Amino acid sequence: MAEAEQFTWHVVLVDYARDLFSPVGFEAERLAQVGASWQVYECRSGQEVVSVAREADIVVIQSVRPLLTREVIAQLERCRCLIRAGAGYDSLDYVAATEMGIMVCNAPTYCTDEVADHAIALLLACLRHIPRLDAAMRRGEYASYLAMPTRRLAGSTLGVIGLGRIGARMVERMRGWALRVLAYDPYASPERAAALGVELVPLERLLEESDFISIHCLLNEETYHLLGREALKRVKPGVIIVNDSRGPILDEEALIEALQDGRVAAAGLDVTEKEPLPADSPLLRLDNVILTPHTAAYSPQSREDLYAQICDLCIDVIQGRIPRFLVNPEVLGHLRFAPPKGNAP
Repeated sequence: MAEAEQFTWHVVLVDYARDLFSPVGFEAERLAQVGASWQVYECRSGQEVVSVAREADIVVIQSVRPLLTREVIAQLERCRCLIRAGAGYDSLDYVAATEMGIMVCNAPTYCTDEVADHAIALLLACLRHIPRLDAAMRRGEYASYLAMPTRRLAGSTLGVIGLGRIGARMVERMRGWALRVLAYDPYASPERAAALGVELVPLERLLEESDFISIHCLLNEETYHLLGREALKRVKPGVIIVNDSRGPILDEEALIEALQDGRVAAAGLDVTEKEPLPADSPLLRLDNVILTPHTAAYSPQSREDLYAQICDLCIDVIQGRIPRFLVNPEVLGHLRFAPPKGNAP
């Protein structure tokens, strides 16, 4: 890091989604104002991460590549904080970082509107079969029969799994559609649900009563394959499922079976278990599936919001404050490095 020797702190972005979420351009100037350098890389292996970030005080990763493993984190000798530039932080070893006294932060608010809007777009496209009708028209086929099956949106039941920022925003967006809304979230309070006008229910009831299901929870040990084979056996026949959260929340093999036998009428997926989706995936051959390439979060505004939040989090760490979006507060009792003198959290 010879080019950054004049700086006291070093911030390294080790990977990012080049097409959608490359840095904006203001990051280096903002961080320089608090004595920090800003370096950007596109690492493709843990070894590359170590080579560029061994002496970094703050390590940022935007993409969902699982580069920050226990082995890699252990070699980041100066690291005080890992930042996932996104809402989910399943792509880094949260447990290992906590054990090593390293703070972990995320950026959960930068794309709330975009992801909620994308879920609604997928739901409506599935319900009205927009992609396959459009494709038929372009082939010269006036195939009106492809509009079936469908149903009226008003009077239907929407089930929302996860009532956090994005799930709640989707509920707010859908208020004018005359839907009954159920929600499953073991961490949501009855007061929050009541304020949103939704009924909190067990997952089993949501599956059995929902005409549409939209997934908005984090991926962790509790939610991995939350909708697996047994869960999908309980769904209301003809349900539409939308997922723009994380692919492994849905058991893909079980979903494909349910799509093929008609229990699930259609699925709108912005995320899949493997990304990019393998070329031999059966999902690519099903015309009752709508796929987008993990782009729900994107807009020019969300990109700027994301990197502004990253700068804010870095500045909090540098100036000795507890970062706003600290996801492992239990680490504060055994931090690897003490905060700057006079600014202890």
